[in-house]
Amino acid sequence: MEQVSLDALVDHDGVVLWGLLGNVYRLINDRLHQDIHDATGLDGSEFEFLLRLARFPDARGMATRVGERMGFTSAGTTKLVARLERKGLIERTRDPDDGRAYLVALSLRGERLLRKGLEAHIPRLDDEVLGHLTPAQQRQLDTLLSRLDPTLR
Repeated sequence: MEQVSLDALVDHDGVVLWGLLGNVYRLINDRLHQDIHDATGLDGSEFEFLLRLARFPDARGMATRVGERMGFTSAGTTKLVARLERKGLIERTRDPDDGRAYLVALSLRGERLLRKGLEAHIPRLDDEVLGHLTPAQQRQLDTLLSRLDPTLR
């Protein structure tokens, strides 16, 4: 097999696209998390858990399912849930369909902080992400990214 040049490898479409995604993420992520932290005191994983939980019907679901959507391990989810519960941001109850499992739900305090975080988060998203794309481009980007892993939405 013929050896591929280093130039061809570093310019591979996948390598370039992955680099662009990483750069955009790093460029904006720290500022977004700082906005959320300043408004709520929450760190990025705490905010993301509350946000993903809020997307479940009645803002209630199995913690493991929320954690899976975040890419967390079972142990990581357990630690995060314990921290959120200690802070009074979620409430845990036994799953009536499976007595071994727990359901988590947003508490009133969790809902209030999530709202404050989103109110701080959305303006920067509008300015630094959506403001650079037409509505059609936003839908196209959503479609393309969802095709990479539709379960993470």
